[in-house]
Amino acid sequence: MNLKLRIIYVMKDLRAKHVLLLLCLLCAARAHARVNADSMELAISSAPDTLKVNYLLKLSDNYNDSDPKKGIECLNRGYAIAKRINNPGLIAKVTNQLGNNYYYLGDYEKAVRNFLETLAANEAMKNAEGIADCLNNIGSVYIAQHDFKKALEYHFKALKMREENVKNGIGSKEDISMSYGNIGQAYYYLNDFTKAMEFYNKSLRIAEDTGNKRRIALMLNNIGSIYAEQKFYDNALAYFRKSLEVQKETDNRQMVAMALNNVAEVYFMKNDFKNAIDFYNQGLVVAKEIGDLDDLKTSYEGLHNCYLGQKDFEKAHEYLTLFYSIKDSIYNSENSAQINEMLARFDTNKKEQEIQLLQKDQEIHLFWRNAWIIGCALIFLVALLLYNRNKVKQKANIALSEQKKEIELKNSQLASKNKEVTDSIKYAKHLQLAILPPQQQVKRLLPDSFILYKPKDIVSGDFYWVEEWGSKILVAAADCTGHGVPGAFMSIVGSNLLQQAVFNYGLSKPCLILNSLNKNISNILHQSEETATVRDGMDIALLSIDKTSRIVEFAGAYNPLWLVRNNELIEFAPDKHPVGAFVGEELKQFKNREFESQPGDVLYIFTDGYADQFGGPKGKKFKYSQLKELLLKISRLEMGEQKNLLNSTIESWKGQLEQIDDILIMGIRIS
Repeated sequence: MNLKLRIIYVMKDLRAKHVLLLLCLLCAARAHARVNADSMELAISSAPDTLKVNYLLKLSDNYNDSDPKKGIECLNRGYAIAKRINNPGLIAKVTNQLGNNYYYLGDYEKAVRNFLETLAANEAMKNAEGIADCLNNIGSVYIAQHDFKKALEYHFKALKMREENVKNGIGSKEDISMSYGNIGQAYYYLNDFTKAMEFYNKSLRIAEDTGNKRRIALMLNNIGSIYAEQKFYDNALAYFRKSLEVQKETDNRQMVAMALNNVAEVYFMKNDFKNAIDFYNQGLVVAKEIGDLDDLKTSYEGLHNCYLGQKDFEKAHEYLTLFYSIKDSIYNSENSAQINEMLARFDTNKKEQEIQLLQKDQEIHLFWRNAWIIGCALIFLVALLLYNRNKVKQKANIALSEQKKEIELKNSQLASKNKEVTDSIKYAKHLQLAILPPQQQVKRLLPDSFILYKPKDIVSGDFYWVEEWGSKILVAAADCTGHGVPGAFMSIVGSNLLQQAVFNYGLSKPCLILNSLNKNISNILHQSEETATVRDGMDIALLSIDKTSRIVEFAGAYNPLWLVRNNELIEFAPDKHPVGAFVGEELKQFKNREFESQPGDVLYIFTDGYADQFGGPKGKKFKYSQLKELLLKISRLEMGEQKNLLNSTIESWKGQLEQIDDILIMGIRIS
């Protein structure tokens, strides 16, 4: 499934393998009756080579559900025999099943190697059914690599070939049902839940017609995943429980472990930690029995989150340690790079083969069409061709030379202009930094505090402000219209108006200061309804901390104040209108909010850049809900350490993506 959970302080997707397993994405060997392992081994020892391989395939099938590693041992024995006798049919069977087993164990690199070898064997035998199965498997590996559009391409190819196979009397409706499920899975990851539900139901109907309990269970689970994604948790639980019942009937312990974890995850989302812990523990028992590291990791991760939700930090830390102890053994970037390299090499080889076939057809066609022309006028055509090519080449060389000179001149001019602009902006940065309070002033007035300040460009539209007025410390975090140079100009205007409101007008109450800013920004910029084309202004959070009375006052324009007290985050909401953006509107007043601070209180004010940053596994926003969880978790730490954790978290979340806005967070601990 693809549920969204709170895990290790950030939002991320549940394991891709859950959905991959649910969708019958691999071409499994056809069902065999279970046999006694000892009697089978006895039969293998005396059988001819070809029969030995088939016996080992059947013996592996016995172990696949209960002990996949033993199944792999049998298949490796069979592979050695099939290679020795050079039997492509047996090689294809064994490598395909090896790919399945490694895939279910989460070893994607070995799975890919075996699937590509299976494809080569089936193409050599011109086995249409086997080729379709391999196209299906390659599509599933692309899903594991999060290339869902490429996965759709391969799964639709597999579906088309399977439908043709059924028309030609080979293959089965079961194969079509499998492709429907895989296509539904790719749409699910692309967040097209309507399409995903359509294909899941198509797969389910065929499975019910054929009595395939495993696929019935998988599709029930997948439909439950969509309901969970849409936050219809009761519907999701109903489908997951139905799926779990059917999985138990098939005695597939890998799938039972996965289903138990899925039920647990929905209870976790409902904040029903008791039931969630119960089902995670059931899943943990099964995962340990079969040695399934992926499901084991999910159980540990889920138990960590549940105990964290119950504020049982000792147990939460215990399961977090267990989670990290096996996390790196399942998947790493080196394996991912190897898989991507193999898939890219496979795609390149296929395209080269297609190009070669196309060129060959064209050559044959042109040969017969032009044979008589070439025979009659070969010398004339060659001479004319050489003459024309020489003339064209001369003209092209002259034109290219002129274009090159023109491009070089324009590049030189552009580089010079770019350097002038960049140098000017860099100098502007020094001017902007001069308006920010010096660090020694911040440390003197707010000794136990931090400021995380990360401009998007050289200069910033965000700024912070710290001043002392009598017994009060005034603190502000502001976000001006735009970023870069326009935002920097506005930040200078905003900082000067704050100074003016306090030191010229003698204002110290946050709401009065903001009312003064609101009025004066329009006057300074000469805004009017007729002339203003941009709503110039700022969002701001402004604090007043009285050192004598310990009273904290707050006023805000869109930006709130967050107070962490006794492990609880309390939000003081801002007014829902900005400072200064009132062209053509009635001037709005700001409200004051106040409370008495307590020793140990931690105050946070910030702009929207941190929460709006795109990143993570799906390239989505970090969001305020995740920022709340992070600040609540780290609030007890030393302020400098909080700043470092906030910085490393957003950098990790952003990854290779561009920073979209200026970032500013201020934290203050009351002593």
